Amino acid sequence: MTIEHINIGDITLRYELTGPRDAPVVCLNHCFASGLGYWDLHLPAFEGLRVLRHDARGHGGSDAPPGPYTLEMLAADAAGLQDALGIDRVHFCGVSLGGQIAQTFALNYPERLASLILVNTTCQYDDDQVAMWQERAQQALDDGIEAIHAPLMARWFTQEAADRKLPGYLYMDEAIGKFAPRSFAAAATAMCELNPTQRLPQIKAPTLIIGTPDDPGAPREVTEMMARLIPNATLSWLEPARHLSSLEHPDRFNKLVRAFLRRQP
Repeated sequence: MTIEHINIGDITLRYELTGPRDAPVVCLNHCFASGLGYWDLHLPAFEGLRVLRHDARGHGGSDAPPGPYTLEMLAADAAGLQDALGIDRVHFCGVSLGGQIAQTFALNYPERLASLILVNTTCQYDDDQVAMWQERAQQALDDGIEAIHAPLMARWFTQEAADRKLPGYLYMDEAIGKFAPRSFAAAATAMCELNPTQRLPQIKAPTLIIGTPDDPGAPREVTEMMARLIPNATLSWLEPARHLSSLEHPDRFNKLVRAFLRRQP
């Protein structure tokens, strides 16, 4: 199936749905400032499944209404997309901002969740992290996206990934360069209101957490705490990497995810 557009409530979302029509569905949620193309390197992980991926509100080819956005809004967009396509239950996978959406979806729509995959994401920000995102959002609005392009790439990737010009690095380098400053600010607001920590024990679905010990956006201690709080969670590390480990190690990521999904009923 080719990439399509569909009306969901107050916006139009850009999405793609591929794979066997009678197979279980996996819903893929990309990181901040990217789009459904984030998953191109990872499609082998989902072979045999029906794969639903979309551009989140404010990203890629989806509508970008004025912000601020909330995580509840972004999770409702994913649920609305599934409703429109007649999908009742999904394996839900998200990276970074997509992982924050995934946690929100798991808590707000538990009956729709077959399993959960959380990649380089966090359940909370401290005051310094919130201040950083607020400052960068304002900088993007004042000076344009190019003012924060290089600092974000250094936050997301190791120097080796940059030197080798890995495909995932090149994808994100292009994606952030196209990201609209007002969408940056709107999505950053959603991330800054993140705080599901106390509710994580309510997530009962089988959960795979993939983290990186040196992740500046999802610190090791928070990743380990999430694995303790979610009752049926397993934790795997991808390293060396920074924040977007799956794009630095796509083959290893794909093997981890494929093995996890094959264990699900």
